[in-house]
This record gives sequence, C-alpha cells and structure tokens, in this order.
Amino acid sequence: MTSSFAQDHADALLWLEPPYSEQALQWAQRATQNSIKVLQSSKRYAGLLAELTQINASAGQVSEIAFAGHLAVRLHKTASHPRGLLQTATRAKEGLGRWKTVLDVGALGASEGKDYSLYWSNASCLAHHYERCLLDLHEAGGDEAELREFDLSTGRFVEGGFALARSRYTATWVDADTLLVGHTLGDAPRTMTGHPAQALLWKRGTALEKARPVLSIPAGNAKFQALPAGHHGQAVLVQVVDYTTFVLHRVMADGSVRKLELPTALKFGFAANAQRVFAMLGSAETLNGELVPADSLIAARLDAGLGEQSSVELVYRAKPGEVVDSVFGIHVSDQSVAVPMRSGLSLWVDVARLENGRWQSRRVVEPVPGVSSSVVGSGGGVDGFVILSSGFLTPPVQEWVRGDGQHTVLERQPAQFDASGLRVELCKAKSRDGQVVEYFRVGPKQTAGKPVPTLITGYGAFGISMGPGYFTTGFSGAAFGGATLKLWLERGGALVVPAIRGGGEYGAEWHRSAMREKRQNSYDDFHAVAESLIQGGYTDRARLGVFGTSNGGLLAAVAGTQRPELYGAIVSDVPLADMLRFPEMGEGPAWINEYGDPKNPLDAAWLSQYSPVQNVRKGQDYPAFLVTVATTDNRVGPGHARKLAKRLMDVDAKVLFLEPDGGGHSVSDSLQRPDMMAMRATFFIDTLMGPLPAAR
Repeated sequence: MTSSFAQDHADALLWLEPPYSEQALQWAQRATQNSIKVLQSSKRYAGLLAELTQINASAGQVSEIAFAGHLAVRLHKTASHPRGLLQTATRAKEGLGRWKTVLDVGALGASEGKDYSLYWSNASCLAHHYERCLLDLHEAGGDEAELREFDLSTGRFVEGGFALARSRYTATWVDADTLLVGHTLGDAPRTMTGHPAQALLWKRGTALEKARPVLSIPAGNAKFQALPAGHHGQAVLVQVVDYTTFVLHRVMADGSVRKLELPTALKFGFAANAQRVFAMLGSAETLNGELVPADSLIAARLDAGLGEQSSVELVYRAKPGEVVDSVFGIHVSDQSVAVPMRSGLSLWVDVARLENGRWQSRRVVEPVPGVSSSVVGSGGGVDGFVILSSGFLTPPVQEWVRGDGQHTVLERQPAQFDASGLRVELCKAKSRDGQVVEYFRVGPKQTAGKPVPTLITGYGAFGISMGPGYFTTGFSGAAFGGATLKLWLERGGALVVPAIRGGGEYGAEWHRSAMREKRQNSYDDFHAVAESLIQGGYTDRARLGVFGTSNGGLLAAVAGTQRPELYGAIVSDVPLADMLRFPEMGEGPAWINEYGDPKNPLDAAWLSQYSPVQNVRKGQDYPAFLVTVATTDNRVGPGHARKLAKRLMDVDAKVLFLEPDGGGHSVSDSLQRPDMMAMRATFFIDTLMGPLPAAR
C-alpha cells in the first residue's frame, strides 16, 4: 500500500503539473541542463551521436505511400528535411513515376516563424480528383493544429480556401463546398477532454461563425471524429463516448443527421466509403438474429432506413484465436475492405469483397514469423491497397495489391545493418496467475554463455498491440527506439517485446483482462517475462533495461518502482505516473474508463497500489531512471514526468530528466531529435553494458 510519506510528498508536488508555470519550468530546465551535462560527458555520447546522424542521413524513415486519384502521395522525412517533404508521383500499372515535392513543411514553418509538423492522410483529399486536401499542421508537436486547404496539383494553399486557426479540431469533406467540422476556438463547446463538443456544417466562402450546428455531444463524452464517406454529400460522425463505447451518425449536406443502427460496444478504428461504414465489435452481439463474436468486422449501409437493423452486414466472423488488428486499422476502397489480421504474434492481411450478396475474404499477405504487414494506403479512387511489410530484421517493402490480386512493388528499402548474427525467437513465460505470455526475443545467435544486455518494451492498454517492425518504419520503428535500436543490436544487445494483457494481441477479452481493477495483470505479465529471462540465464538484473512511451512509459515506471530488484535501467518516456491525478492533466478524463476514477474510493485504492509517484519509497535500491517528456505534450501533460523524476530525486535515486520545450507526445524521435535519442542510447549502453574499456 502507499505509505503516508509517499502520499504526502506526492500531494506536495502539485506545483509541477501546470505545463507553463514559472516555478515548474525553472525546475524542469535546471533538471534538464544537469542531465544533459551528465549524459553528454560520457565517452560514448559523441560517437553514438555521430553514428545516429549517419544512420539518419542514409536511411531516414520509411515514407508511407497512399493514392490520390492518378497520383501517389507520401510525406518524405530525411535527416535534411526532418519535418518532411509532401511529394507526389504519377501512378501507372507498372509502378510509380519520379517523386516531385509540392510542399516543404520545414520551409513553410521557417517562413512563418513556427515549428510545424504535418500529419498526412489521403483521406483528407476530396474525391473525385483528389487534388484539394485539408492539411493538418501541428506546432511544436502538440495535439492542437491548424487546418488549411491545399491543392496538390499546383503545390499551393488555396486562396480563400478553408482554414482554421490552431485548436483541437476534427474535419472532413462532405462535398466540394462543405466541411463537417468541430473546433475549440473561442468559446466553442468542449468535452471534458478539451475536444470539440459541437459538430458544424461549414460552407465555402462563409465565416466559421456562420457554420450550421448539426449535432452536439455531451460534455462527459471523450470527443467526436469526422470521418469521410465518399464525399457524395455525406460524412460519418463517430461519437466517442469513451474508448470502448461509440455511437455513429450519418450527416448529410442539408444538415440532416441519422443515428446508424450499430452496436455501441465497438473497438476504436472505423472506415467508410460512399456505401458503408465499417466497424469492429468490442463484444459479442446478436445481429439479424445471429450471435456474432467479439472482434468480428461488421458494416452498416449508409442508405438504410431508420431502425433497419438488417442494414448491418457481417463482413468477417472472428474465429477462435484470430482477431482483426485494430492498431493497424481497417482500410476501404470503393469495392473492398482490407482486414489486417492477427493470431497472437502472427500477422497477415485479408481482403473482403461483396460477391452475390455475401462478403467473401481472401488472403493477400501470408503470415511470416517476426514480420508484420499493415495497410498504409487505400481509397483515393483506386481499387486496391498499399501494404507495408517489415520485421525486426526484415527491411520494409511497400506493395500495391490491386483488386484482381496482383502485387506491384512500389518501394523496397535495403538492409541498414548486418543481421546475419542475429535471430528472432518466439518465447513464452508464465504469469503469476498461470496465464501464458508470449514474447519476441531479438538478439545474438551466439551468446557464449554470458548474460546478454537486454531491453524490454511493451504497452498493454487500450487494446493496442505491438507487432514487429524494422527500425525505419513509422509506428513500430518509433516504438522500438527508431535508429537507436540498430546501435543497441550492433553492440550485442537484445530486444524483448511481450504480448501482455491490456493489449489487443488476442482480441477484446485480452484487453478487458487488464482494465481498471485488473490492471495489475498487465504488470505481472511483464515481470514474468523479465523473470523468465533472468531465471533462464539469458540476462541478469544488471543488464536488463525497460523502456516505454505514454502508457508504455507508465509500464516502465511501474516496472522500476514495483519490482526494482528485476531491472537495471528504466527509460520512462512521456508517461502517466500519478494515477491519482491523471484526470487533472492533459486528456486524462478520456481514460477513466480504462484505468478507473481516482475520485471513487474503490478505484483510488487499486490505482494507488501501482501508481509510480505514490510508490516511490525511501531506502529502496531503485534502478537508474531516465524520464523524458516535452513541455508541449498536451496529451498526457508534462506534470506526470516531472513528478516522477522529482519523487525519485527526493529519495536519492539515480535519475536523469530531459524536457525539451517542443516535440509534443512524440518527442523521442531519432530523426528530429538525434541529440536526445543519442543521450538515451548513451544512458542504456553505459548502464547495462558497462564503461568503455580503458585505452591501452
């Protein structure tokens, strides 16, 4: 249980929560400067930074390709253009033409005195020519953004086009002259999480203040999402009650709104075309008189009449041990839907088409051990999908899989390091309650009987699963440390990625088994993997480190405070850390359904049992900690990381703290912040691999 000393000290740290208070910023800046001095004084730092810079220059990041009419589009990030170049190429049956830059995001920011990042999706482009797109420009990595209408064909912003000043917003095309939009500018209604609470129809050429309200959601909801639906005078509004409960509405250009006859217990991740909206079941449901299991994929016809439940179609029935992977998401074209599938740690892709009134699926990408395949591009007026496949040791390839099943390679990245001495293994551990936990182990083929320096990472919440991925790929690569993973593996280190409860590796029930009062299951699974590695002789406490981001940062912090005897080093990145205060920071209210409500005494009791800030104690031998966050992280908020670091400092634990002012919730980016990631690599290598040998 939490000691009175710990709780008293946690309460005394409320001054660290406001992101921009003078006292908190001064503390964060001092702690950051002190930590930079320590990390950059290491004999390894300069060499690691040079290596990381060279990797960035030669490899960069994989630029996911999507289609927009006759064009292919990508946001291409390199060491010289870390903010990205928005580029187009002509699309032909045999592949792609030469890439042409239509927007330099970094140059745009420099010209306006702003630190812009572009979040790109071809769903932002207007059918049927796909030239007019709604660009989502974020400043300093924060979640608030500007909206601007851009013309891909001219490479210019549309004069007098749609534009929104920076706020939390959601928007999509209804037709060429109408947007479905929500924003938080001025006194616009907001939800408890700070997202828009009112949906508007905004006509071209009119002031935003004249936009027509069409639907308001309760302030107690998390938010709503505007989803494109073919741009034929309609859009779909996804009402996110919480992250397990959703209500979907069809919004027409005339302002009429109709609630769709779908179950509300769904998994996050929706897609729509002009005919249907597609969703994944979060629990078993009776549809059209038939019991359909959780994790199945369903579709609702958008043209169905009110109350017509027969409009709900079963696209894919989940089989025992198989689920639709909600992380990589479903993607649709006009004629078909791509379904990323998984069975535990095995992943593949099916495509379903409606044939003779029934949905029929076929395999388009087979499962390969240690490799994941995800759909990164769809729609855009093309019957087919762009599928990205990569693994821990398998360089990425992007293929265009057409409606007739033919595959065309669009881009294949060469190997960025020699993996011949490495292998990927699928291993198992047994958790405290007997649950078997599978995990990937990536490391040297030959260990010479010596303990291997090993890093473990995980997530274990919100039904989010972690799959294999090369270090240059987007979501997966960043989750494993980006280019710093190459530095680690080349020095003889290993990486372990477990499928712990709370994630989505085995479907909705696997997620629910670590929600709220069952949260400890997730941590027990993680500790069990660590114990199996140590007891099996693969590594030892002095060589075992943990890292994680966001909820994974919470996981890392819990690992180091709950079982300090197991771990030698912890990196807790943009974490939640004070679980008795999380609804008061960032978007915390949206996560009460996942974690519990600390204002409820029963919930507070279980939250306090693992909350890192409340469980730091005097006299404990803690592993070395590096806590990282950005001042501009308005998703979780920097207060959690500050309080965790300060609590550890107060009990004389070994802790370093880095808080740059920009970067938002994605601050740990090896391409945009190589110095910060080189310091992180230095921390792990110095702590877990020992000092450099003395020069002879």
